[in-house]
Amino acid sequence: MRQIIDGEDLRAVMRHVPSPVTVVTALREGQVRGVTIGSFTSVSLDPPLISFNLEKASQMHGFLKEALRFNVHVLANDQAHLSAHFATPDLTSEAQFKGVAFDVDAHHVPMLQEVLAVLQCTSYAFYDAGDHSLVLGHVRGVAVDDSKEPLLYVNRAYMSVGEAVTLRSLFSPMNRLSSKSP
Repeated sequence: MRQIIDGEDLRAVMRHVPSPVTVVTALREGQVRGVTIGSFTSVSLDPPLISFNLEKASQMHGFLKEALRFNVHVLANDQAHLSAHFATPDLTSEAQFKGVAFDVDAHHVPMLQEVLAVLQCTSYAFYDAGDHSLVLGHVRGVAVDDSKEPLLYVNRAYMSVGEAVTLRSLFSPMNRLSSKSP
């Protein structure tokens, strides 16, 4: 086993771990912003909490740290263009949303259209995590379109979910033996 010596070694391993592709949008002082996130996960059911990592050097870091609310959009497998768009660094707020189909929720936070799911969140906590911050959001509302499939990112490529894998029991040889009649 090779010892991890730097971030590039970790990145090389993590490229093989599929990640859901999400876009986080927020409103602060009348300005809107968005960012693509590949580290989204649920944390707690009671209270309902989600988390993601946000690079400290990103434009969104300070913006989101001061925003009270944000929306997490789980992208559908036909929305890789939105992921690439919101991953483009140094876009102005106006450029980020130009040509992007969105509405605003009751709190005026952008809600991207036609996504697989939206989680409306209030800021719960921000934790220092090296060159990133770990962001926790308290989920206050959800919408999901069960007819869509998620967009995944793995090994530097966008993917969709493949076929289901058949679950084989660890004890299947024993089960076959015990099910035989004497």
